[in-house]
Amino acid sequence: MRGNELSTTQRERIIGAYVSGTKQRVISTQLGIPTSTVNDTIKRYKETGFTEPKKRPGRPTNMIHEL
Repeated sequence: MRGNELSTTQRERIIGAYVSGTKQRVISTQLGIPTSTVNDTIKRYKETGFTEPKKRPGRPTNMIHEL
C-alpha cells in the first residue's frame, strides 16, 4: 500500500536541503520521510528541474462526486 503524496512544502524542503549539501539519508531522518521518497524527489528534480510529479491519467476526482 502506498503512502500519502508529499505536499509542495515537503518537496521544497527536500530540494532546499539537497541543494545546500545535506545528505539524502539525513534529509529523510530530519523530515520523517522514507529515504526512497527523498531519493525519488531529488531524482525527479535533477531530470526535470521541477519538484511536482507528473499528472496521473484517469478521471478527475471531482467528477466522481457529481455522478
